[in-house]
Amino acid sequence: MGTPSFSALLLEALINEGFNIIGVVTKEDAPVGRKKVLTPSPVKEVALKHNIPVFTPHRIKLDHDFIINAKPDVILTFAYGQIVPKAVLDAPKYKCLNFHGSILPKYRGSSPIQMALINNELETGVSLMEMVEKMDAGVVYGIERFPLSSHDNFATVSLKMVEASLSLIKTVLPSIISGENKGIPQDENEVTFAPLLKPVDEELNLENDDVKRVLGKIQAFSPDTGINILYNNELLKIYEASLYNNQEDKVSGTLFISSQSELILQVKGGQIKIMTLQKSGKSKVDARSFINGEKAKLPTILKMRDKDE
Repeated sequence: MGTPSFSALLLEALINEGFNIIGVVTKEDAPVGRKKVLTPSPVKEVALKHNIPVFTPHRIKLDHDFIINAKPDVILTFAYGQIVPKAVLDAPKYKCLNFHGSILPKYRGSSPIQMALINNELETGVSLMEMVEKMDAGVVYGIERFPLSSHDNFATVSLKMVEASLSLIKTVLPSIISGENKGIPQDENEVTFAPLLKPVDEELNLENDDVKRVLGKIQAFSPDTGINILYNNELLKIYEASLYNNQEDKVSGTLFISSQSELILQVKGGQIKIMTLQKSGKSKVDARSFINGEKAKLPTILKMRDKDE
């Protein structure tokens, strides 16, 4: 059970490892692009390629007979996108298991990868856990950890999650099936949450976000989404940046060219060097191309969008 591209990579890996995948549950085809073309999820594409039956319930809570009738031995979920009802949790012969993208009980919820990056964590990982009715609260059978660096973003961490999940399948699943691995209950006193992200989370907040959090946000929403700020009253997206220094000698939001011809943004507590960005309606460009086209308008002060926009 899964939906996005990194979940599809795990499905492909499981198939290549020889696991007998008897069915796939994923989100419905969704409109993509300006023409809103109905497009299958990445997981569905992999399943169809391997002639595996696919189920795309609108609401799995109300429509799950497909799963019950399939009589699975094990259900594995990895970023499916809907809350799974008790009837599905009880369906497999052995367990309904979830690969959760954090070191539980930290970052329960829907955005653990992004929150680890936003909060500048030094490491994260995948927890293989039993699915229960309470969100991400089941016993944990195994955790595969890996370090995070300033070069990571959502895409690179997602790939590491796939590798970690496959490792857990090989090393931990047999002991779960045999009954030897009973799992370890989570410490409820240590629980933190990673809630569903909203468009406002993609905004660069010049008032509240210090330089570390700004860089963390850029990592969390790259390489596909970017973070938003206004440049001459038009949307500007920043996709890649690094710490330049910890000076705060300009007005927050000042975008300027350094003496070494680098594109620098002043934020709270420091300055960042921008490498990849995108003006509204234009293509992504590197900093040098941006400077070549916008030199006459720099320096300038970037603004936040109004809260109600």
